[in-house]
Amino acid sequence: MPEIRLAIASEYPIIRTALGTLLHGVQGFNVVAEVELSIFIMAPDRQCDVFVIELASAGPVGLERIRALMRATHTPTVVVLSSSRDTSLIRALFGMGIEAYVLKSSSIPELIKAIRVAHRGRRYVDPRLGDPIPNLLTRHRKPNGTLHASLSGRESEVVREVARGLTSKAIARKLGVSQKTVQTYRARIYEKLSLHTRTEVVQYAIGQGMLQWEETAS
Repeated sequence: MPEIRLAIASEYPIIRTALGTLLHGVQGFNVVAEVELSIFIMAPDRQCDVFVIELASAGPVGLERIRALMRATHTPTVVVLSSSRDTSLIRALFGMGIEAYVLKSSSIPELIKAIRVAHRGRRYVDPRLGDPIPNLLTRHRKPNGTLHASLSGRESEVVREVARGLTSKAIARKLGVSQKTVQTYRARIYEKLSLHTRTEVVQYAIGQGMLQWEETAS
Protein backbone atom coordinates (compact mmCIF):
# COMPACT_ATOMS: atom_id res chain seq x y z
CA MET A 1 0.00 0.00 0.00
CA PRO A 2 1.51 3.39 -1.02
CA GLU A 3 2.31 5.75 1.84
CA ILE A 4 -0.12 8.66 2.28
CA ARG A 5 1.70 11.85 3.30
CA LEU A 6 -0.44 14.07 5.55
CA ALA A 7 -0.29 17.72 6.56
CA ILE A 8 -2.38 18.71 9.60
CA ALA A 9 -3.70 22.26 9.97
CA SER A 10 -5.43 23.88 12.93
CA GLU A 11 -5.30 27.27 14.60
CA TYR A 12 -4.72 25.47 17.89
CA PRO A 13 -1.32 23.83 18.58
CA ILE A 14 -2.79 21.25 20.94
CA ILE A 15 -5.22 20.03 18.26
CA ARG A 16 -2.48 19.89 15.61
CA THR A 17 -0.26 17.87 17.92
CA ALA A 18 -3.04 15.50 19.00
CA LEU A 19 -4.19 14.81 15.44
CA GLY A 20 -0.62 14.44 14.24
CA THR A 21 0.20 11.94 16.99
CA LEU A 22 -2.93 9.87 16.39
CA LEU A 23 -2.58 9.75 12.60
CA HIS A 24 1.17 9.20 12.58
CA GLY A 25 0.62 5.84 14.26
CA VAL A 26 -1.73 4.62 11.52
CA GLN A 27 -0.25 2.10 9.11
CA GLY A 28 0.35 3.68 5.70
CA PHE A 29 0.17 7.26 7.04
CA ASN A 30 3.11 9.64 7.33
CA VAL A 31 2.47 13.03 8.96
CA VAL A 32 4.93 15.37 7.27
CA ALA A 33 3.68 18.71 8.63
CA GLU A 34 1.64 20.24 11.45
CA VAL A 35 0.91 23.90 10.69
CA GLU A 36 -1.44 26.84 11.14
CA LEU A 37 -3.85 27.09 8.21
CA SER A 38 -2.86 30.68 7.45
CA ILE A 39 0.81 29.64 7.20
CA PHE A 40 0.01 26.78 4.82
CA ILE A 41 -1.94 29.14 2.55
CA MET A 42 1.07 31.46 2.32
CA ALA A 43 3.54 28.62 1.60
CA PRO A 44 1.74 25.36 0.75
CA ASP A 45 3.69 22.15 1.29
CA ARG A 46 3.82 20.48 -2.13
CA GLN A 47 5.11 17.26 -0.57
CA CYS A 48 1.86 16.12 1.10
CA ASP A 49 -0.89 14.03 -0.49
CA VAL A 50 -3.75 14.86 1.88
CA PHE A 51 -4.31 18.04 3.86
CA VAL A 52 -6.44 17.57 7.01
CA ILE A 53 -7.96 20.88 8.13
CA GLU A 54 -9.54 21.35 11.55
CA LEU A 55 -12.03 24.14 10.81
CA ALA A 56 -12.33 26.15 14.01
CA SER A 57 -14.55 28.81 12.47
CA ALA A 58 -17.56 27.97 10.31
CA GLY A 59 -17.99 31.66 9.53
CA PRO A 60 -16.60 33.88 6.77
CA VAL A 61 -13.00 33.75 8.00
CA GLY A 62 -12.86 29.96 7.85
CA LEU A 63 -14.48 29.88 4.41
CA GLU A 64 -12.18 32.55 3.01
CA ARG A 65 -9.09 30.72 4.25
CA ILE A 66 -10.09 27.45 2.65
CA ARG A 67 -11.08 29.20 -0.58
CA ALA A 68 -7.65 30.87 -0.65
CA LEU A 69 -6.01 27.47 -0.17
CA MET A 70 -8.03 25.84 -2.94
CA ARG A 71 -6.97 28.59 -5.34
CA ALA A 72 -3.33 27.62 -4.89
CA THR A 73 -1.78 25.50 -7.61
CA HIS A 74 -1.02 21.84 -6.92
CA THR A 75 -3.29 21.84 -3.89
CA PRO A 76 -3.39 18.37 -2.28
CA THR A 77 -6.58 16.48 -1.48
CA VAL A 78 -8.38 18.30 1.33
CA VAL A 79 -10.28 16.70 4.22
CA VAL A 80 -12.17 19.08 6.53
CA LEU A 81 -12.85 18.30 10.18
CA SER A 82 -15.62 20.50 11.60
CA SER A 83 -18.36 20.56 14.22
CA SER A 84 -20.87 22.27 11.91
CA ARG A 85 -23.85 20.42 10.45
CA ASP A 86 -24.85 23.43 8.34
CA THR A 87 -25.68 22.03 4.89
CA SER A 88 -25.03 25.37 3.21
CA LEU A 89 -21.52 25.42 4.68
CA ILE A 90 -20.90 21.83 3.54
CA ARG A 91 -22.18 22.68 0.07
CA ALA A 92 -19.86 25.69 -0.13
CA LEU A 93 -16.83 23.67 0.98
CA PHE A 94 -17.40 20.96 -1.61
CA GLY A 95 -17.99 23.72 -4.15
CA MET A 96 -14.50 24.98 -3.35
CA GLY A 97 -13.09 21.56 -4.12
CA ILE A 98 -12.63 19.66 -0.85
CA GLU A 99 -12.96 15.86 -1.04
CA ALA A 100 -14.16 14.91 2.46
CA TYR A 101 -16.10 16.40 5.38
CA VAL A 102 -15.95 14.77 8.82
CA LEU A 103 -17.64 15.84 12.07
CA LYS A 104 -15.37 16.50 15.04
CA SER A 105 -17.57 14.25 17.14
CA SER A 106 -16.68 11.30 14.89
CA SER A 107 -14.26 8.55 15.86
CA ILE A 108 -10.64 8.37 14.72
CA PRO A 109 -11.43 5.29 12.55
CA GLU A 110 -14.04 7.43 10.74
CA LEU A 111 -11.46 10.13 10.03
CA ILE A 112 -8.97 7.50 8.84
CA LYS A 113 -11.59 6.08 6.48
CA ALA A 114 -12.39 9.56 5.13
CA ILE A 115 -8.70 10.24 4.44
CA ARG A 116 -8.26 6.96 2.58
CA VAL A 117 -11.42 7.42 0.52
CA ALA A 118 -10.46 11.01 -0.36
CA HIS A 119 -6.93 9.93 -1.30
CA ARG A 120 -8.45 7.52 -3.82
CA GLY A 121 -10.18 10.49 -5.45
CA ARG A 122 -13.67 9.88 -4.09
CA ARG A 123 -15.79 12.24 -2.06
CA TYR A 124 -16.72 11.40 1.52
CA VAL A 125 -19.39 12.86 3.81
CA ASP A 126 -19.65 11.87 7.48
CA PRO A 127 -22.38 9.18 7.54
CA ARG A 128 -24.08 10.81 10.51
CA LEU A 129 -24.97 13.70 8.22
CA GLY A 130 -26.67 11.38 5.75
CA ASP A 131 -26.43 12.92 2.28
CA PRO A 132 -26.89 16.63 3.08
CA ILE A 133 -26.74 17.56 -0.59
CA PRO A 134 -28.60 15.47 -3.19
CA ASN A 135 -26.21 13.64 -5.56
CA LEU A 136 -23.18 15.26 -3.89
CA LEU A 137 -21.17 12.04 -3.77
CA THR A 138 -21.79 11.31 -7.45
CA ARG A 139 -20.61 14.70 -8.68
CA HIS A 140 -17.03 15.17 -9.79
CA ARG A 141 -14.73 18.10 -9.29
CA LYS A 142 -13.80 20.11 -12.37
CA PRO A 143 -10.09 20.79 -13.02
CA ASN A 144 -10.36 24.26 -11.52
CA GLY A 145 -11.79 22.86 -8.27
CA THR A 146 -15.33 24.19 -8.63
CA LEU A 147 -18.58 22.32 -8.34
CA HIS A 148 -20.05 21.84 -11.82
CA ALA A 149 -23.03 24.05 -12.61
CA SER A 150 -24.23 25.09 -16.05
CA LEU A 151 -25.24 28.67 -15.28
CA SER A 152 -25.66 31.16 -18.09
CA GLY A 153 -23.97 34.56 -17.86
CA ARG A 154 -27.22 36.25 -16.86
CA GLU A 155 -27.97 33.57 -14.26
CA SER A 156 -24.53 34.16 -12.75
CA GLU A 157 -25.32 37.89 -12.54
CA VAL A 158 -28.55 37.11 -10.71
CA VAL A 159 -26.70 34.80 -8.28
CA ARG A 160 -24.30 37.62 -7.39
CA GLU A 161 -27.09 40.15 -6.87
CA VAL A 162 -29.20 37.76 -4.78
CA ALA A 163 -26.13 37.01 -2.64
CA ARG A 164 -25.59 40.76 -2.20
CA GLY A 165 -29.09 40.99 -0.75
CA LEU A 166 -31.00 42.65 -3.61
CA THR A 167 -34.68 41.92 -4.06
CA SER A 168 -36.07 40.66 -7.36
CA LYS A 169 -37.45 44.14 -8.02
CA ALA A 170 -34.06 45.77 -7.41
CA ILE A 171 -32.28 43.19 -9.55
CA ALA A 172 -34.77 43.73 -12.39
CA ARG A 173 -34.17 47.47 -12.28
CA LYS A 174 -30.39 47.01 -12.24
CA LEU A 175 -30.33 44.50 -15.12
CA GLY A 176 -33.00 46.26 -17.17
CA VAL A 177 -35.42 43.32 -17.25
CA SER A 178 -38.86 42.63 -15.79
CA GLN A 179 -39.33 41.41 -12.23
CA LYS A 180 -41.03 38.29 -13.60
CA THR A 181 -37.93 37.51 -15.69
CA VAL A 182 -35.72 37.77 -12.60
CA GLN A 183 -38.05 35.45 -10.69
CA THR A 184 -37.77 32.95 -13.56
CA TYR A 185 -33.97 33.17 -13.40
CA ARG A 186 -34.05 32.65 -9.64
CA ALA A 187 -36.24 29.57 -9.95
CA ARG A 188 -33.88 28.12 -12.59
CA ILE A 189 -30.81 28.84 -10.46
CA TYR A 190 -32.28 27.22 -7.35
CA GLU A 191 -33.20 24.14 -9.36
CA LYS A 192 -29.83 23.81 -11.14
CA LEU A 193 -27.80 24.23 -7.96
CA SER A 194 -30.22 22.42 -5.60
CA LEU A 195 -30.41 25.55 -3.42
CA HIS A 196 -33.34 26.47 -1.19
CA THR A 197 -32.49 29.67 0.71
CA ARG A 198 -30.62 32.94 0.17
CA THR A 199 -28.07 31.81 2.77
CA GLU A 200 -27.22 28.87 0.52
CA VAL A 201 -26.89 31.23 -2.45
CA VAL A 202 -24.44 33.36 -0.43
CA GLN A 203 -22.38 30.31 0.53
CA TYR A 204 -22.37 29.11 -3.09
CA ALA A 205 -21.32 32.51 -4.46
CA ILE A 206 -18.46 32.82 -1.95
CA GLY A 207 -17.39 29.23 -2.57
CA GLN A 208 -17.20 29.85 -6.32
CA GLY A 209 -15.28 33.10 -5.85
CA MET A 210 -18.12 35.13 -7.36
CA LEU A 211 -17.94 37.68 -4.54
CA GLN A 212 -16.36 38.33 -1.13
CA TRP A 213 -18.22 37.91 2.17
CA GLU A 214 -17.99 41.69 2.73
CA GLU A 215 -20.17 42.24 -0.36
CA THR A 216 -23.11 40.34 1.12
CA ALA A 217 -25.86 42.00 3.10
CA SER A 218 -26.10 41.08 6.77
